[in-house]
Amino acid sequence: MSERAIVTEWIDVEVGGAVMSTYLARPEAPGAYPGVIVGHEIYGQHESALAAAERLAALGVTVLVPDLFHRTESRARLDWTAEGRERGLELLRTLGRADVVADISACIEELNRRNATAVGMVGFSAGGHVAYYAATQLPLNVVAAFYPGWLTNTEIPLSTPEPTIEFTSGITGRVLLFFGGLDPLIDAQARAELGKAFSDNGIDHELVVYEDAPHGFVYPGRDWYRPEDAEDAWARLVNLLRG
Repeated sequence: MSERAIVTEWIDVEVGGAVMSTYLARPEAPGAYPGVIVGHEIYGQHESALAAAERLAALGVTVLVPDLFHRTESRARLDWTAEGRERGLELLRTLGRADVVADISACIEELNRRNATAVGMVGFSAGGHVAYYAATQLPLNVVAAFYPGWLTNTEIPLSTPEPTIEFTSGITGRVLLFFGGLDPLIDAQARAELGKAFSDNGIDHELVVYEDAPHGFVYPGRDWYRPEDAEDAWARLVNLLRG
């Protein structure tokens, strides 16, 4: 995958009779490309998520960033502040499993309509949880999740009534998970439980831990950004998408 010119636009994707505003980034040159759905953080369709989509598109991928909070607050774009985090958590608590299946199914259909050669998903934080759950329910050929939280507990509606990890056997594609060793949201025990779930179910997977990295280390512009770890993670993600 070499860097190439891209085009971006906002499109409307229909979900259950409603409209979900979705950011599209794709190579400018016509052709059939792999499709990737990006699951955003609790901060919504923030510039950082859109920039990640554009970076993926430049590799030769058609990317959709769906508005996972569209049922409650359309096109939320929250600040990286305590207030933004609290509002983001409120929005996350409105998201259920049926919502995720509906939203990601609609994106898969849209990518297939655009002749995607395959469809995978990349998620960040809460969006990583969305990607993980979606992969247990839908035909995604790859799933990559950056520091996905709450997979082994029942602290958010998306991980109830049973923890999302219990659906791991439904994953049919390859899995790549990234964690920060200093992340208090996903400790060593949770990582070990995830690794065991993959191994027990014979799932092709890799768990990468950056020991000195905190939660959210991959996005530039934040105090917790770790450039070396972020670039290593991106390189691994590119290799995953190359297949």
